[in-house]
Amino acid sequence: MNIIAGAAGMRLLWQRISEAASPLRSPGGGPSPLAASVVVADLPNDQAALVDQMIRSHRSALLLRPQLAEDLKPGLLRLAIDSLQASNSLVSAGRVRLSRWQVDAEARSETLEPNDCVEVEAVFLARRTITNQQFQAFVDQGGYRNKSLWHASIWPSVKEFVDRTGTPSPCFWSEGRHTATEAEHPVVGISWFEAEAYARWIGMRLPTDAEWVRAACTPIETDGTFAQRKYPWGDSFSPDRANLWTSTIGHTVSSCEYASGDTITGLRQMVGNVWEWTSSNLQLWNGDQPIELNEPMKSLRGGAFDSYLDTRATCQVRSADTPLARRHNIGFRCAVSQRDIITAAGQTNVVTSEQAICEASP
Repeated sequence: MNIIAGAAGMRLLWQRISEAASPLRSPGGGPSPLAASVVVADLPNDQAALVDQMIRSHRSALLLRPQLAEDLKPGLLRLAIDSLQASNSLVSAGRVRLSRWQVDAEARSETLEPNDCVEVEAVFLARRTITNQQFQAFVDQGGYRNKSLWHASIWPSVKEFVDRTGTPSPCFWSEGRHTATEAEHPVVGISWFEAEAYARWIGMRLPTDAEWVRAACTPIETDGTFAQRKYPWGDSFSPDRANLWTSTIGHTVSSCEYASGDTITGLRQMVGNVWEWTSSNLQLWNGDQPIELNEPMKSLRGGAFDSYLDTRATCQVRSADTPLARRHNIGFRCAVSQRDIITAAGQTNVVTSEQAICEASP
């Protein structure tokens, strides 16, 4: 194992971290440039301090990229693995059946077709939606100024992603800060591009439609039969398991609440509280013919606190919006493919660890 040490080594390690978080290619095909040079004096003075800083910023997945993990001391690598497993669930590889959004002259409907099964690779998915507190670290550490985190096409418009006071941050914040009492609430008022930039910053990405649905409905294949749940907890709606319009709360709640609505792998609030951005484009159908959209729309999953009908907040039902939309009821969670990181999945009690995080939250 090649252990990086000293000021030059720390600079190299930090450069690798920046490059790992910036996988986009420039229009000419070369690597995207780093947003700014690294000042050694601003770096933690040893590897342990750097790893601690990264974990506190919820960036353990970035540390587990192979090009970084090979340079971590064994104890620090184990710490990064434990951190990732404490806040993410492993969704096993397998198939999931996706509904088609049918549109004709008379109505819109979601239909499950017998052959609409998609193969999904094993993926780690965040147990909770990204919170205001988590997104605050991205804002404080210059995420809106780091050009390498953003699509080149959107970079000229990033300056427009500001809050009530004109500061770069989610649109319902003020002076670049979230409301203190909502630290553990899902971050909202962020566009698809902001969600994607944050995910890249922590070494993850947005989940695909298929990954999200498989994680939510937990498909089971036995003896030639294929079954998947309507809701994360089963096939019957329970108003006490999700924050929807029927809950009469009328706003977001902490991402730790509604534990009774967890999936069997410990994913929380896959239904209710906020809609969640996915990486997938919306696809509409007319019979077996896909419909060409005039402008790109990103698929949203899960329903929100203001979703009126429980039938509009199942594992299959989706919504969509333009990637520039910054709504009061749209948040996101992050994913990373198991094959893209170094980890020993299943070696720690991740459910207990995440419960401890929630219980310690204000």
